[in-house]
Amino acid sequence: MKKTKVFLLFLGIILISAFLFAVVKWLPIGNIVTDQQKLVEWLSQYGFWAPIISIVLHILQVLAAPIPGTAIDAVNGLLFGPWLGTLYSMTGLLIGSMLLMWLARRFGRPLVERYVDPELMVRLDDMVERYGMVFIFLVFLLPFLPDDALCLLAGLTTFPLAALFLLALVGRTPGVFVANLLGSEAKSLTAWQWGIAVVLLMITVVLVWRYRKILPEKILSFVENISKRFSGGEDPGQ
Repeated sequence: MKKTKVFLLFLGIILISAFLFAVVKWLPIGNIVTDQQKLVEWLSQYGFWAPIISIVLHILQVLAAPIPGTAIDAVNGLLFGPWLGTLYSMTGLLIGSMLLMWLARRFGRPLVERYVDPELMVRLDDMVERYGMVFIFLVFLLPFLPDDALCLLAGLTTFPLAALFLLALVGRTPGVFVANLLGSEAKSLTAWQWGIAVVLLMITVVLVWRYRKILPEKILSFVENISKRFSGGEDPGQ
């Protein structure tokens, strides 16, 4: 009976994941959430409902990797301003993050192993065990790191969910606010400023793509060194 329940759970998760992937990949919303201008036009139609839709999109962003969270943040800043935009972005981001943590805590390691790359899981698992909350906070704070995968692994720890919520709130807010702030300034940019922004964006995209495997590893090594200094290299809770 227990095996049947586990099988049905995994089947349900796979079906939901397949549905979300299909929505992003093939339906019109997939084009909307991956194109910032279309996203602005689409959200602008909904008036009062736009913040709620934005929050839902951010929840999906956490659960479905193809949706670019930074694009949603920038659009929120453009539509709602940096402060309200950040509020809506963080609301969706925190709901999605806590949902991942709760699912991991409720259904355990077998669930996490299905969604996190085995090598990455071993690396993150080891550092979470050795450096605890310091490491979790730094991964949330710094860019280009697998923070959504970390949410699942954090859910497997004994840390209170309230403490993990606080780490996600404090760690993720600065980056989200910057993206919203930049988005809010988009209308005031002159043609040459737009040109510079586009060139810098293209350079950033090329560099991130070129070093997509090396960059996270380098940042993880940096985070490990910082975590070691703050924690003294000791396992948490010992």
